[in-house]
Amino acid sequence: MKDPVVEKLELVINALQYAHDHSLDIKNKDDVRKILEATDPEHKENADEFVVLLINTDAYMAMTAKEKEAKKTDLPN
Repeated sequence: MKDPVVEKLELVINALQYAHDHSLDIKNKDDVRKILEATDPEHKENADEFVVLLINTDAYMAMTAKEKEAKKTDLPN
């Protein structure tokens, strides 16, 4: 049996990728319902709660990417 936290994280990552691939807005509840139809076949997730989770995860990933970009060193070619 998988760890529920790992399962949720995999679902969130898959959902964000699906949203990106299909140009869906994670802030739009109708789009999140479409995302969940594709990524959560057992319909375990609540769309309202999942919107918040996706927005927070996306914001965290963007913030982390900016931090890593700032730490990049310029290497000679």
